[in-house]
Amino acid sequence: MAINAIILDTIAKITAHTGKPARILCLGYPDMLVTEAQLASICGAEAAAGIAWREDSDSILRWHNLQGMARVAETRSVFATLGLESDFVDIVASRGFEKVVDLNDPAPAELLGQYDIVYDGGTMEHCFNVGTVMRNILGFTKVGGFIVHLNPINYYNHGFFNFNPTFYHDWYTQAGNTIATQFFAMYGPVLDSKITPLHATQRSRNVPPDSVMLVAARKDSDKIPPWPMQAKYLRNSELKG
Repeated sequence: MAINAIILDTIAKITAHTGKPARILCLGYPDMLVTEAQLASICGAEAAAGIAWREDSDSILRWHNLQGMARVAETRSVFATLGLESDFVDIVASRGFEKVVDLNDPAPAELLGQYDIVYDGGTMEHCFNVGTVMRNILGFTKVGGFIVHLNPINYYNHGFFNFNPTFYHDWYTQAGNTIATQFFAMYGPVLDSKITPLHATQRSRNVPPDSVMLVAARKDSDKIPPWPMQAKYLRNSELKG
């Protein structure tokens, strides 16, 4: 999982709507695949000058098969330039500082309601119990806080699942929460990704292959959300033409 310039810019803009300092929880540790020029543009040149860099940058860039970057910024350091204190949960503490949490199960009580931003940058599709994952994500988030999703649309066998815009729209809005951004399909090379808008509930055709969903939601209700019904069936419950 990784963060590119489009995603970092989205997080930066959302952070402007939170108090300072704010807390972000990432589902997994995302590699910061953002060039030095992009970091300076998003974070500001003065703040970017103080960012820490990964000692294992070469191996990270080989892992992502990425040319065009000399080194990889440390994700916690980048978040700090935005005024974000960061935590990470994962199934294992592969870097030594993650909180070990199996998102298939209800989240630990001490993590609930603690975060201004929750970032799911490509974790949910690898968890089988998706409904519980979504309840956990909302549970981690403070009322008034935001959730940012980046999950596959048509990225076959990347994980267990691909996701449609209506999945997020129906889950959040039917529980009294708000979709905070437009739906976008993101595609193309990580350092030069493109986005194209998608409708929340209507069919989308000609979505580029290997696209991922980018959308943010705002938590407005602290109630445990019910399982939603797909919007098209709410509009036409008798399935008549």
